Amino acid sequence: MGSGYEYTCDNCGRQVSTSGPWEFYRNDEGKIKSYGHPGPWSEEAKNHDIAGLMGSLYCIQCDRVFHNVVMVEFKTPSLDSLSVWWGRNEPQDIYKDKDSVKRPKCGNTSLILEIEDETACPRCKKGKLIGGEKWIA
Repeated sequence: MGSGYEYTCDNCGRQVSTSGPWEFYRNDEGKIKSYGHPGPWSEEAKNHDIAGLMGSLYCIQCDRVFHNVVMVEFKTPSLDSLSVWWGRNEPQDIYKDKDSVKRPKCGNTSLILEIEDETACPRCKKGKLIGGEKWIA
């Protein structure tokens, strides 16, 4: 199940919103498309299996949220959401390494879904990003 997270700097007011993980499929051209949760949102999604999970993740080095970042893609797409959430699908080899998800431009391998307590604000460098989970889908 995906969740939404919101954080605000206690000094400068910088706001960061992240969400995920969300199921995705690859269309006939290989492009990533949102599958839907808890079930497929479109007829096209119904005709494809769940290829993996993606999210809107925060890069503290770039101070930006990047959307539709692939967090894991499976060796064999899943027929159902329950198998995905119960961890029954084997990830592709590239996603077995904890540093597999990274920003191509800056190379940061610490893209963040949930910001840890006491994370310094990269914008003002004086405050802390405070907040947490705001909703669950």
